[in-house]
Formats: sequence, C-alpha cells, structure tokens
Amino acid sequence: MVLGNILRERDQQYVANRDDATQTWRVLDTWHDALTQIGPEDEIPDDSPAVTLISEGAFIAVVREASRLGVLQNATYGTGEAEYEAIILEKEQEIQNLNEQLLALEEDKSQVIRNVSHSEEYELKEKAMASILKLVSMQDMTNLGRE
Repeated sequence: MVLGNILRERDQQYVANRDDATQTWRVLDTWHDALTQIGPEDEIPDDSPAVTLISEGAFIAVVREASRLGVLQNATYGTGEAEYEAIILEKEQEIQNLNEQLLALEEDKSQVIRNVSHSEEYELKEKAMASILKLVSMQDMTNLGRE
C-alpha cells in the first residue's frame, strides 16, 4: 500500500514538526502528489516537493504576522474533547454504578444493624442518615449531568 493514499484520507492536510537539533520546522503536505510513490517504510526526504523547510526565525516571523493580522484568532485547535468523550461517559457510568453499590451496601449495613435491637431514637437517626446519603448521591449525579 502506498503511503500517499493513506495520507490523503486524513482530515488535516498539513503536519508541522520542529527539529530541535537544526532549529527548523518541517511542514509536510500530506495530500501532495509526490507522496503517492512512497511506501510506508520509506522516509520522506527533505528535498521532496511535499516538504517545506522553514527556519526558526522565519517561523516566528510568520506567527507574528499572522497574530498581527488576527489570523491566529480564527485558528482551530483540537481540544481533545472528542477523544475523551467516550472515556468521560464510561467514568460517569462507573461513578453512578459505584454510588448505587454504595447505597446498596448502606442498606445492607442498616439491615444488619436493625437486626440488633436499638432504641427508637437510634433508628430514626439511622433513617435520617440514609436519607441524607441518598440526597447527596442525587446531588452528585445532578452535578455530573450539568458538567
């Protein structure tokens, strides 16, 4: 399979990498026709028409001018939210399951304690604490829903 065909399927046309040793930027046009003959194991040479080399000073000048013109304000950068959305949903479900398990354990605990004879005042306090725990859990779920 040819690397150029794989790269053409990307949403992003340009990829930039900084070389710390030479203090230059390499900008690769992933959609350039010159990449259609390159295999996945092959390296893309610096003299390829798909590669643009920019010195550190030239890069800084471009960024300054783009900033002055307001172009950078319109640039879109990936926030990573889409990548983490599934993980966030999974963790929220895990939190909900753990809250449910906690409530079940609290109910089991209260059943065991109830089997031991206690005063009426003690049982009322226990019911109040269980109610508070449920309210706190519901509030936590509401807060998660808002985020």
